[in-house]
Amino acid sequence: MGRKKELDQIHHVLATQRGARGVLAVGPAGIGKSRLLDEAQAAAPQRRVVSLHPRAQISVTASRGGPPSVSSLTQLRSELARYSAMPVSDSSLLIVDDVDHLSAEVIPLLFHALRNPGIKLLVSATSNGGALPSAVRALLSDTSFKRLDLCPLAMTDVRELTNSLLNGGIEHTGAARLTYMCDGNPRLLLEIVRTAVEQRALRLVDDCWHFDPAQFTVPPSLLEMTAPELEKLDESDRLVLDLVALADEPSLDSIEKFCDVGRLERLEHRDLIRAVHVDGRARVRIVHPLVRYALSHGLPALRQRRLLRDWLSAHGGLQALLPHADCGRLAEWHLDALEVPPRELLDRAVKQSFRAQSLPRAVRLTGAGWQHYPAEDTASLHAQALTAVADFAGLASFAADVRRCEPAYTRAMQKSEAHALLLQARYEELDESLPALPVTEQDYYRMTTHYFRGDFVRAYAEAEGLRRNGPQHQALEAGLIMMGSLCHMGLPEQALALYQRLGEELEQSSDHSYRFHADSLEELHATALHYCGRLDDAERIYRREYIEASERHHVRIEAQRGLALAQLLHDRGEIEAALKCADFGPSYRVGWRQWQIKAGIYVALASSSLPHTLRPADPLPETLSLDDAGHCAVLLAVVKARRYHEQGETEAATHILHEMVAAAVRRKAHADAVVGMHECARLSLPLPAVDHHGLRLEGGFLQARVDYALAQSAGDAKRLGRVARLFADMGAFLFAAEAYAEQARLHQRCGASKAANAATVQARELLRRCGPVQTPPLHFLGESVLLTDREQQIARLAARGLQDKEIAGRLCLSVRTVSNTLYRVYRKVGAANRRELQALMNRGGHPI
Repeated sequence: MGRKKELDQIHHVLATQRGARGVLAVGPAGIGKSRLLDEAQAAAPQRRVVSLHPRAQISVTASRGGPPSVSSLTQLRSELARYSAMPVSDSSLLIVDDVDHLSAEVIPLLFHALRNPGIKLLVSATSNGGALPSAVRALLSDTSFKRLDLCPLAMTDVRELTNSLLNGGIEHTGAARLTYMCDGNPRLLLEIVRTAVEQRALRLVDDCWHFDPAQFTVPPSLLEMTAPELEKLDESDRLVLDLVALADEPSLDSIEKFCDVGRLERLEHRDLIRAVHVDGRARVRIVHPLVRYALSHGLPALRQRRLLRDWLSAHGGLQALLPHADCGRLAEWHLDALEVPPRELLDRAVKQSFRAQSLPRAVRLTGAGWQHYPAEDTASLHAQALTAVADFAGLASFAADVRRCEPAYTRAMQKSEAHALLLQARYEELDESLPALPVTEQDYYRMTTHYFRGDFVRAYAEAEGLRRNGPQHQALEAGLIMMGSLCHMGLPEQALALYQRLGEELEQSSDHSYRFHADSLEELHATALHYCGRLDDAERIYRREYIEASERHHVRIEAQRGLALAQLLHDRGEIEAALKCADFGPSYRVGWRQWQIKAGIYVALASSSLPHTLRPADPLPETLSLDDAGHCAVLLAVVKARRYHEQGETEAATHILHEMVAAAVRRKAHADAVVGMHECARLSLPLPAVDHHGLRLEGGFLQARVDYALAQSAGDAKRLGRVARLFADMGAFLFAAEAYAEQARLHQRCGASKAANAATVQARELLRRCGPVQTPPLHFLGESVLLTDREQQIARLAARGLQDKEIAGRLCLSVRTVSNTLYRVYRKVGAANRRELQALMNRGGHPI
């Protein structure tokens, strides 16, 4: 797992007669080299496989899968000599795991065998960045090899591997912490997971594994894996490592106050520390995160206290440190050492934590602030932190405690409680609680409620008023609501102009609560670009923000970015990639109901564009209504319409899309109306009675979707061709392929076979960029036969496996009518049964 790219590269080398003679996989111990070579054998089923191991044994496997035989080093010379003399047509594969451990006398034998051009070689070598043995370098320099440097696994790969090890999903924050601790090393991850389960630090709750680092104690066996020389250190070396761990990547100048450069060089030579540049400053980092974790969490409190005092004294006291220090880590160091952080340090630490989206740290520090400095502001900050991590039960308990101890702080609790109701989509309760809040706070919650309910015009008006007359800390979020509303209203160019103004405001602001919402600004920037038809620019921003959130382990932001990226990938036609970004599953329990609903809708939307055999389980409850979906109602309507259409209930599909479009037009959500019109055309349903000239639309993407609907409805092949080219130029490859497919169908009806073939070729070429996909416009792509609408409807149901009686019941037809219609379909398309019919319908989604 996590090595698909490397495995594909090996497959290519093995499948090519010319070019590279083999592959060299290089990486540190435990990175997955042996597993990669084992899996690569499946790519060479017709080759005789010979595996050499460091202990001078080889296993020989016949190409037909016969039992392997084991041979000792004494037989190796004759074995390899025989391979070098084989005919070129009798191809073989030599696999050498840990080639750097083989004896020097074996290397020349390999070199001699490789003179046979029918032999390919897969080699792995262990390296931490140093040079390979000279004999190995000589072998590889004289032959053409592709080198693969195996990097640590990314967090998504670690999550996938952990899910496999645990036979179930792991919550996202836990996956992020495991990634940090194992440093992307699969073998180390296995040991950490095993130890965490034994210590009950990993526990299964509600079908989801939760990792509690507070319950995890790093055993000596794991430390030996990460730093074998740790126990050999003298007191001075250990002091340096303890300080580096506790200060969390301190500056090089700070560490040099405690030791000379020579000692640092020795620790660096042992691969225990490394000097790095971060934000223009030289810092010192412990090489392996697990060692850093063990040292920073495993030191006794009294030793931490002594080291903390030494640290402050060496730097001239706390006041000298505050302007430059990581105040969050320094405040936590105080708490771990059973010291009370000074109020000024705690205030700075809380601001830094909110600004950096370090929400678990923010919860801890604001809790300490309330405990040691009880006041209305510290109570409010802790309530904000609990709301941000969606700990609504904790918030309720904390608010009750505050009211009991300090009734005067009730107002501070009311604001956070209102925010919690908003995030849980409990809008009626929120409306009842508003009179207790200040007027500007009431306006804020009305604005956000209107937006999440899909009333974008009212949300925009409320937001505009807040930006004029409201407090400064709400100005940015009001601007974000305005940008989102403009996109839904079909005015993305105005949203881009507003983005420029908001960016300037953000640069000038230092308020931490103002910056807390800044993470959404770039996302809405990309959304506006998406609606304008600049899909490449939008994807660049989405991916940059998504990767950054993932690397920093910001769970909520990554979930939010994933949904935005999923919608773009869906419009591009990269359906499987969209599913990976949108599928929260149990591991993404961010607690914000709107995001959970939105994620379910996006997964259902992407799934409905895949062949039935590739679709995941349906994540949407049947009871989910358009009102529940709020600002995602248009996409839920599309999902429901597709389901009705697949079941042959075209009237129901038409009704729900027409109703949704009419409601969107009434609310002036013109972009949402365009989505509904486009979907009607994609399903070959009648267009709603909408004056498309009255739609206010900016940007080429929305207009192209309207043009597709009008051209398909009017049977205008020429216009469809223009729309297809526009979609293709924007990067909306699935929509472009569908337009060419409809154009080909229209040409075929007119007897223009040459033009139909040309359009089919264009559609298939575009589909090669999409991956597996199956939508109604692509059914029977390239077939010369034309089916009536009724024949297509029955064919779709039959291809799904429904029997004639079931189809008749759904369509209110007689069984004989269904049977006769299906017989005509079989004769027209050349299918003998339902399975062949399904294959023909899928041909558009899997271009040949």
